[in-house]
Amino acid sequence: MKYWVLSVVVGLIIFTSCKENTSDMEQLKKEVWETIKAHNKTWSVDENIDEQMKFISDDMVGIFPPFNTLTKGKEAYREGYLSWYEHAKVHYFREVDPVITIHKDGFAIVAYKIEMSFDYDDNLVDDWKGMDMFTLVKTDGKWLITSDMFARGTE
Repeated sequence: MKYWVLSVVVGLIIFTSCKENTSDMEQLKKEVWETIKAHNKTWSVDENIDEQMKFISDDMVGIFPPFNTLTKGKEAYREGYLSWYEHAKVHYFREVDPVITIHKDGFAIVAYKIEMSFDYDDNLVDDWKGMDMFTLVKTDGKWLITSDMFARGTE
């Protein structure tokens, strides 16, 4: 009887511990996804570069079409978006099918599909589809984007 009670108690402890870990992981994924969505809103809807840069690490690295240069640092990332604002106006932006992986020590990878419509130099680019992938690190209790790579999709 003692062993049966002990087995039940140990089983409950393990079950509760696993459930807490799953809950903690889901909370981290939620935080990361909210960070990505807030970052995307700042550039695609608000066109607020100062607010957008609050989500970016100082040592940010980006790879963007035409994939012939590497964007290094927060200021270079900022300049890229300022150039975008000079040419483009987003009408519609949506993140689809996110995949979020949390690694130990406050590191995350997020990949998702993009659907958007925008004007570029007064030409409508409707029904644009692509993909985006970010890495983030948790610094001082806040998730910051450390890398960004996007590409036009084929779907």
